[in-house]
Amino acid sequence: MARPVAQTTSALLEGLLTEAIAEADGPDAVALIARVQAGEANLKDLTAEQGEFVARALTCRSLLMSIAEDAAGRRRSAEAEALDPSDPLRSLHASVEAVKAAGGPAPRKALDGLDVTPVFTAHPTEVRRRAVVEREFEISRLILGARHRLNPAQETRYREDLYREIALLWRMRLHRPERIAVADEIRNALAIVRDSVLPALAELFENWSRDLGPAMPDHPILRLGSWIGGDRDGHPGVNDETLRAALRSNARVILNHYSDEVRALWFDLAISSDLSPVSAALQALADTATDMSPHRRDEPYRLALEHIWERLSGTANRLAGGSYPARAEAYDHPREFVADLEVVSASLTENGDARLVGHRLATLIALARACGFHLLRLDLRQNADVHERVLTELFDRAATGVEYDVLTEAKRVKVLLAELSHERPLRSPFASYSPETAKELATLDAAAEAVRLYGKEAFCAYVVSKTDSLSDMLEPLVLLKQVGLVTGGAEPRTQLPVSPLFETIDDLEHGPSILSAWLRLPEARSLLGKPAVQDVMLGYSDSNKDGGYVTSRFSVVRAAERLAERCEDHHVGLRLFHGRGGSIGRGGGPAPRAVLAQPPGSVQGRIRMTEQGEMIAHRFGDQPIARRSLESLVAATVLASHKPVEARPGAARHEHTLRALSAGAFAAYRALVYDDPAFADFFWSATPITEIASLNIGSRPASRGAGRRIEDLRAIPWVFSWSQARFLLPSWYGFAGGVERAGLTAGALRDLRGGSEFFATLMANMELALVQADMDLAGRYAALASDQASARRIMDQVRREHAAAVDMALATRGGTSLLEDQPHLRASITRALEAIAPLNALQLELLGRRRGGDASEEVFLGVELTIAGIAAGLRTTG
Repeated sequence: MARPVAQTTSALLEGLLTEAIAEADGPDAVALIARVQAGEANLKDLTAEQGEFVARALTCRSLLMSIAEDAAGRRRSAEAEALDPSDPLRSLHASVEAVKAAGGPAPRKALDGLDVTPVFTAHPTEVRRRAVVEREFEISRLILGARHRLNPAQETRYREDLYREIALLWRMRLHRPERIAVADEIRNALAIVRDSVLPALAELFENWSRDLGPAMPDHPILRLGSWIGGDRDGHPGVNDETLRAALRSNARVILNHYSDEVRALWFDLAISSDLSPVSAALQALADTATDMSPHRRDEPYRLALEHIWERLSGTANRLAGGSYPARAEAYDHPREFVADLEVVSASLTENGDARLVGHRLATLIALARACGFHLLRLDLRQNADVHERVLTELFDRAATGVEYDVLTEAKRVKVLLAELSHERPLRSPFASYSPETAKELATLDAAAEAVRLYGKEAFCAYVVSKTDSLSDMLEPLVLLKQVGLVTGGAEPRTQLPVSPLFETIDDLEHGPSILSAWLRLPEARSLLGKPAVQDVMLGYSDSNKDGGYVTSRFSVVRAAERLAERCEDHHVGLRLFHGRGGSIGRGGGPAPRAVLAQPPGSVQGRIRMTEQGEMIAHRFGDQPIARRSLESLVAATVLASHKPVEARPGAARHEHTLRALSAGAFAAYRALVYDDPAFADFFWSATPITEIASLNIGSRPASRGAGRRIEDLRAIPWVFSWSQARFLLPSWYGFAGGVERAGLTAGALRDLRGGSEFFATLMANMELALVQADMDLAGRYAALASDQASARRIMDQVRREHAAAVDMALATRGGTSLLEDQPHLRASITRALEAIAPLNALQLELLGRRRGGDASEEVFLGVELTIAGIAAGLRTTG
């Protein structure tokens, strides 16, 4: 029987890695690695240098195994897409046809108002250097390019090309010697956007124009967003300069793309006016060109495109720091660029020449409408506590007599509304402010400058972290007023909408009430503008750390449902922003499935979703996978937006069951994580959290405070640490305890799974985490804990909960083994876990040395390398 493609490719890659190591380091090095990999070496006998060396080798192997698995998965996806192009989750065209077939609206109506935005963030979950990622992409490209049977010469070339890439990887430094800066995060994200996301977006716009024709609306249905350079929450390195740098960099990428496309059209459209007439508008545009060549006097399309190209060059000088010769006036706004392109398009159409450029021009117009001169729509984000401190100082310096920080909530709302009712600023150019206040005002000044330069489309929303009151939503509006982005008066206006972020279990519970209080304000109507759509962000990460997997997911979906109801009560649209991570614990899992699991009536054709860290490369690393990721997200949004709102049979019973399960799971999770006094010390000593907090993988600190309180730790290192130690505790703990506390039977769980799409998705994702968790390995990490008596007690409880969760997951699905209904996924995970087993063993040895006092650089680097290798095998960090 033939081996699976992934297994065959893995063997080839592993063999070539062995060749590369043998050539560089000799046969003894290969033999050492083989003994460690086979479990035959005594790891305690390794020197620190040998430990680092072996960690590098095993990590390279893990990276290569992941590449092979990804390539096999992509082949299966491509084959499935070819076999069933009508799958509504694979194609926008198929999704609108499925909606129509189910009794929904026609395609044009189904797409009307559609607004989908993946938002790239710089959350520190990508442990690989950009140079390493680029090598991986090249290896993947070679593998995918060898789909067909090769002749002997081609096979030799293929192996040699792969060997060269793998040998380069082996000789490459895998770790970062310095902490990554915001400028690095901007460059890293833009490299993927430029090389794969932008071409994928253009391909989609072309496909949709061809497949859907007049059903495609004029407004962009898919746009790109970013937090990089604008997310200040707990990030001392983000300020006015990083915001300007992000905007300039984004503009440079998109303007270069436009220039290349206009130049390509210029080469194509050498059409003589003697042979084909043009419109008067096109001729007028051509007459403005500075190109005086006699060879192009009868080529008005080229002259017009030359003029457009020169205006783009001037725009690049103004917005992106370009240094092109200024031969034409820069565009003031993207709509002027679009208007010029439409003149060219209209002339071609009027004169029967539209087919001469195919879909290229229409695609460029669609791209310009979606991306403007900003490419990525930035969010600004800050913590509500910072707003309170800054406003307290502004009121004080302005001698208003208002002691803002001691006011009750009702008085705060009254004071803030009074500030929005007039145009007088609190800020004075003659006053001096604390560094924090000065930094906040400078950042908002940069945002106001950006709106003037790029247009208000350059920003999507001002996200307020830790929103737990109405005043938290009003405070940023008063601050934005200080820089001219909010205009005060009887009907105040804002150029930057405010989006509350509800991220703890308590915030998610009370968020709908806060939103209702906001929507009841007369001022909210003018501030929301027309059409009135309210942005709300839901936090999966902190809610998970706060209440556990089950309660977090239930609280998010319940909040979404109630927020939609509150908006409907006030005749306001809703756009939910899902702050998901890559791991199951932080809301990870297939994005289309997550969208489809949203409650009916909550999607409304509008959705935003974070894409961060290692998942950006995984989902958008090259053009084909980026295209599939983007299209499946849009297709899922169409399908979710037209789900019947009517309650399904048993909905009330299922709601009651879910509430009971969530309450029980919350109690079980909190009893361990927050109520057990020994748990925090267990976490800090039994997982590699200390080492992860020291990694140079992100510009943001790992904790909001200097202590070791779990409440202060950010969700990413929390989840990352549990994954490395193979507990994966945030992705499943509390479920079994919740079932027991709620008194649910296997029959009740099966009934719930069959009747609730949310619960079915919850269980499917949890089953994946249960497979990846390894209680035997976790027990070896627990042996590192400083308090062994408490560690054994905690570990016993975790083992019982895991075993019960496995039994209940199987009983719920009616299966006999985890993931048996997904054999490809099960086999892939099994191979990955086998590949990282020696990495976990080596990590345990090196952590033991560090816990024993070995602070050598070699041991720390060895741990860092094992972290990268284990993350590659698990396909997730935080």
